[in-house]
Amino acid sequence: MPEPRPDRPLFLAWLALAVTMPTALVSSQDQDAWTSFTRLPAERREKCLSALLATLPSSPWLQAQRQLAARSDEPRPERTKELGSKRAKRTVEFPAEPDPLHRRLDYRFGLGVLAARHAATGKPGPSQPKPPTGRPVPKPTTATGLDPVLMQQALAGLVPDVDLALAVLLGDLDHDPRGDAFAAFLQSWRNEDESFYEALDRTAGTPDSVFFFDVMLDDFRGRFGHGQGAAKLGGGLSVAHDALHDAFLTYRQYRGFREAVAWSFVLPPDLPLPARLARYEAKVEGSYSLRQQVTMVAARLDHDPARLVAAIVATAPPLPEPLWQAKYDPYPAWLAMFQELQAPMIEQHGSTDACLAAVESERRTAAATLTRTAAELLREALAAHKPH
Repeated sequence: MPEPRPDRPLFLAWLALAVTMPTALVSSQDQDAWTSFTRLPAERREKCLSALLATLPSSPWLQAQRQLAARSDEPRPERTKELGSKRAKRTVEFPAEPDPLHRRLDYRFGLGVLAARHAATGKPGPSQPKPPTGRPVPKPTTATGLDPVLMQQALAGLVPDVDLALAVLLGDLDHDPRGDAFAAFLQSWRNEDESFYEALDRTAGTPDSVFFFDVMLDDFRGRFGHGQGAAKLGGGLSVAHDALHDAFLTYRQYRGFREAVAWSFVLPPDLPLPARLARYEAKVEGSYSLRQQVTMVAARLDHDPARLVAAIVATAPPLPEPLWQAKYDPYPAWLAMFQELQAPMIEQHGSTDACLAAVESERRTAAATLTRTAAELLREALAAHKPH
């Protein structure tokens, strides 16, 4: 049975209206719009996408993301070897998580590499083999050139290739190799279709729990129970269980903070962070959420991700060795930097509240302009195309 197609006159009328609608209202229709776009002839799609890339808003925030995305094909040597998985192999991170960015790449924490996702299902496919160590991951394209997903992203108010920008920024922020071996270990053990990192992250702070296999704890003790801290793992599986869980909580603080920074940088204000990172945008009375702080700091640093990363890396505390030996708290160093930048924010805007409002307004305007531009170009392409 053929897929239902939107009524063409009504759909073209919607696209005409979308040119003047805010992003939040267009988002409910962008899937139908993108589906119509994919049915255009390849030559017309390519022309439409080229026009889109040539007319992106002159926003420093959007341009910074395009520059990040351009680095997605740089060589990235593996920082640690990927361990053999104890479950069916896959590379997709958080497979059940809604994907507002329409991602084609994942950044693999600990491994330090970018892994391609299957364009249709989000799962790895035979057409995307793992690249040799140190080789770049090719930018996702189609046989005809530019990837149609760029239109899908723009219709949602996201800069084309936003998924590549996120992956590169995550790689830049993942600067501490002390957690690499543990991250690879958690990725190698599975809880159904989840890695153990994902399973533990999903259940953290909830009544749910994850069962630790005895063989997994033996594996953990065998890999990490040597050298400094080894004596703490010599007291049986219960000791190994507690050490593994403590190591996870430490690493989660490191990784979650960096994920929240990267997502906060690329998302427009009206799109929420992934649910597993919601704690980083929770409103705190008398203070700002991490997401709001990142928004203001990024603007103060001229939306330059290199300066943002450099500032975080320069002041970040090192991960403890071994990871279960101590807790990890990225906030004191971050808050010191944020407080240092507050004076120039107030000088420019009058208050930090005004600074946040101004930056969020700029981002909303850029996102809405992206949606309007994409919708207008798509409307013109569909109107010019005469279906058979």
